[in-house]
Amino acid sequence: MAISSGGTWSKGSKIPGSLSSFLKTAGIFLIPFLFIVTLGAGSLKEGKGEMEVTGKVYVMGNEPFSQAAIQMDDGQVYALVGVHEKELRRHQGRRVSVTGRPSVEKPRGSKAIEVKSFRVLEEKR
Repeated sequence: MAISSGGTWSKGSKIPGSLSSFLKTAGIFLIPFLFIVTLGAGSLKEGKGEMEVTGKVYVMGNEPFSQAAIQMDDGQVYALVGVHEKELRRHQGRRVSVTGRPSVEKPRGSKAIEVKSFRVLEEKR
């Protein structure tokens, strides 16, 4: 094995047998793994996976272009879309927990949740 005093391989030297077999084995598993991960990265789209958000419901915008939304305690705002939107408007000012998935629709330029279900946590005072 020809390694120079600086710890690097000298020109024309061969990789030792055990290291060579390790690199081949690693390459056999690593290359297909990276290929699969790369293919999957292109298919990662917003809208997959369930999420639960808790906050206060309010209506943003002006009629006729208003939109139900939820503001979390940290200030993040999500527009609420889907079949429950009109019902959620009636809970304006109340604290609710909303379950759904991220929506590709972006009303008023904000992130949106396609609501599957919700529950009122606090009645309006």
